[in-house]
Amino acid sequence: MTGQTAAEVAVLALAFGAAWLSIRKPSPLEWERLWKTILATVIRGEVERAGGDQADWWSRLRSVPFHPAGRNAGAKLNRADSADVGIPALEGERVLVERLCRLDTVEARWHAMYRDDPAAQEALLGDPVDLGSAYDPSGVLAPGVDWSKVADWNAEVQGAIARRLEGVVVAVSGSLAPALARSLPHGVVVDVEAETESALLACLSEPHQRLVLVTEGHRIHRMLVALHASPVLRDRVIMVVALDPRFDEAWMTEHFQHDPFDTELNRQTPYVAVSNARAGCESVPHHRFPEPVALASGWRPIAPIDLGLLDLDGLEPDLVARALWVFTAFCLSRH
Repeated sequence: MTGQTAAEVAVLALAFGAAWLSIRKPSPLEWERLWKTILATVIRGEVERAGGDQADWWSRLRSVPFHPAGRNAGAKLNRADSADVGIPALEGERVLVERLCRLDTVEARWHAMYRDDPAAQEALLGDPVDLGSAYDPSGVLAPGVDWSKVADWNAEVQGAIARRLEGVVVAVSGSLAPALARSLPHGVVVDVEAETESALLACLSEPHQRLVLVTEGHRIHRMLVALHASPVLRDRVIMVVALDPRFDEAWMTEHFQHDPFDTELNRQTPYVAVSNARAGCESVPHHRFPEPVALASGWRPIAPIDLGLLDLDGLEPDLVARALWVFTAFCLSRH
């Protein structure tokens, strides 16, 4: 190989490398970790404005259970069994489950996993900057809008979220609509009274607008029935969020499949679930959207996201709303 040829090959390799870097997928992130980090950050902002310290912050985080090895939290809390640890196990997961197996009650396991374990405290009280670029709000919202500004919840971060979600209408079937509207005055929030195709499409006044649906409790079933029946509605919906969802399991088994929930455009729709649970529950409810079997082509238009457990009754609605705005921006940036 001549010197000129070698140089040409090197230049070609650099060009291919640059092209690959420009199209590579975003860095991976854990959705529940992101969600709990956002919540911890907005709560920190409230504590700091009230003149509180880290002890006050940790006390407020009782309503935000998170452990980095605590996936499938309901199973671990209700019936800890080392045989149920997923493969491959997460770092520290086997040790955590073995410790939970020695405890007799759900409440004792809850405190052992979420309050007494240093890993849980470190995960929520640590600097979110250490999580890396995949979790950096400035990469999703706007340059300079970092975690400290999310905590401040000032006009700059609100404006950045509103611009990022331009053309998005948040249709709320439940009690969170007022808090979502207060938290982002320039966002578009509609309180819907019926989970029907006509009521949901009526939220859209412009052809370019798309819907994010937020539901609570049993309302998720009616919302899914409407989506299942209407290709037009599915094409306008870009995200579904279910707080404390109560599914019709028989209906889900039969109908919540990739093919009937596909969209005209080749895109995935996130279906996000947050379970309502707290310390002291005799049995921890953990309701998640199931992962349907992939189509023969391998395509998966349904993208289930489990955000784990949250004490929705113990958290101020405005804090949940702020966190949901930021999470929505992250989620839509990747789907």
